[in-house]
Amino acid sequence: MGVALCVGGHRLKVEGECAERFLRFYKGAQPFIVDCSDADWTVRYGIAFEPATDGETLNEFTFSEINADCRFRRCGDDYFYEMYDSASGSRLIAMRHRFGSDIVEATECSNESALRFSLWFALSMLSAASRLTFVHSSVIVHQGRAVLFLGESGTGKSTHTRLWLGSIPDAHLLNDDSPVLTIEGGRPYVYGSPWSGKTPCYVAQRFPLAAIVRLSQAKENRMNRLSIPGALAALQPSLPPALMQDERYADLLIDIISDTIAVAPAYHLACLPDEEAARLSCRTIFG
Repeated sequence: MGVALCVGGHRLKVEGECAERFLRFYKGAQPFIVDCSDADWTVRYGIAFEPATDGETLNEFTFSEINADCRFRRCGDDYFYEMYDSASGSRLIAMRHRFGSDIVEATECSNESALRFSLWFALSMLSAASRLTFVHSSVIVHQGRAVLFLGESGTGKSTHTRLWLGSIPDAHLLNDDSPVLTIEGGRPYVYGSPWSGKTPCYVAQRFPLAAIVRLSQAKENRMNRLSIPGALAALQPSLPPALMQDERYADLLIDIISDTIAVAPAYHLACLPDEEAARLSCRTIFG
């Protein structure tokens, strides 16, 4: 039967007992569950296969939440994502996707964290050609528009958005880790998603993008607008890094970035973790 999620205005159908059971009980998925008809993409779990052993390794990284080693590989038109337990070496899950297809196949998986991340990764692959991607960021909505706060882990994205919530009237949080950025009618929009990091903020809403702000820590608060090359450099590291290692996916993601920064201003905010930094960024963006 399957379970469908509406993410970024598109329907993702998820099939397979392990994933369907997980989604029915995963709190983050509940606001996004919709009817399964007319799905744009499908992820099928419980498919038995062995990933190709040849081809090119595009990216290797550690999923620290469960201490797992991850590998993203390409073999011709086929892409493989694998996750292994770092201690035992046992495989937690494998996925395969043919570039341009609307289907991802995955093996059986009993680990809930691996399931959650594999769905995020599958949707990242499926959606890039539809001008949709995840952005590692914390998102505030103010005056009916969204602001993406970017930065490496530990630079204070969540701290800064909490300061907005405490000092800026009518500000609310849309997502605190992995919102969806889309291009619709030539303009960028931001959606909430079922993936919000350590902050449970699962909001099925869409807002036009007001601005992008790259954060860094400093001993005083300063904010300046970035040039087009600077804006591209600010946004690019926050898109799915594994996909950026592949030329075909990188081209799709760069197109999304280009259309975004052609419309929405981008800034660098060097700041202290104080309310004045939040007020400065609010004044600069909204006047």
